[in-house]
Amino acid sequence: MLYIKSKNFDENAAENGFVTIHGYINCCKVLHNSLKKFDYKLVILTNQPDVIIEQENTLNVEKVDFKLNIPENVRFFSAHHKIEVFKYLSLYGDEYSILLDSDVVCVNNIPENMEKIIQEKIPVYYDITDQVYPAYGRIKIIEDKTIIMGIKSLGNWAGGELIGGSKNFFGEIYNKCIDYWDKYFDNINSFHHQGDEMLTSCAIEKYILDKNVIINAGSIGFIGRYWSVKTLHIGKAFEAYFDNFLLHLPADKEYLAKYNSENNFIENYQIYLHNKNKKKNSIIKNAKIIVKKILGK
Repeated sequence: MLYIKSKNFDENAAENGFVTIHGYINCCKVLHNSLKKFDYKLVILTNQPDVIIEQENTLNVEKVDFKLNIPENVRFFSAHHKIEVFKYLSLYGDEYSILLDSDVVCVNNIPENMEKIIQEKIPVYYDITDQVYPAYGRIKIIEDKTIIMGIKSLGNWAGGELIGGSKNFFGEIYNKCIDYWDKYFDNINSFHHQGDEMLTSCAIEKYILDKNVIINAGSIGFIGRYWSVKTLHIGKAFEAYFDNFLLHLPADKEYLAKYNSENNFIENYQIYLHNKNKKKNSIIKNAKIIVKKILGK
């Protein structure tokens, strides 16, 4: 999904990266090309297809009429519209649809176990609880979700980069999000997070409690979130994701927005990481020299 608030190409499309609308469309192109390499099709759901087609007419685009009332001053305003995409997929999606963020790349063919999951129409999401606890704390996340859900929460957290399932699944997740909508916005300023992940995490937890059937896509090699910047949680080495189907790079939107190579993405990204770390180490080394000079050592 790519919700475009303004046709101004110089305006940031999201708060979690310094990427313009133009850059986000390029990210979609990279994802499109990477999926096409393995014979998978990407369809971009957007409110302004003409803006995307004007820049890149090779992309498959479908228009969504977003109607939910979302306060414009809310953080991650555009991301909140993902909730309405759940409804769209429940009505017009394929028998099994997978919703992805734009800063994702396909690096391998789909794994056998995921093919089986799709055949059986088993829903999937990406559980990143171990990534958010060090940043926000288990107690705070449980408290926030409990307020929205009205029952004691398990405290699990769904990353917004991937969710997949049947039409019925997306319909149920949408309805649960709408059930929580007022409680979420009534308390939004007290929560540790504002955005689609809060509502989706609550809806998925309720789905698990009711149905007891959903798969964590991260545990089966379907997707991995790799941070190239320092985080509070201890992340896996990049090499751990070599066998994954999809790779999510939330800290590297600018890199993806400028990426235009047809060569092996993993190899190119490793070169980028090497140069990035080399530059960071150089800055640290120079800073230490300056400090020593100031201290007269």
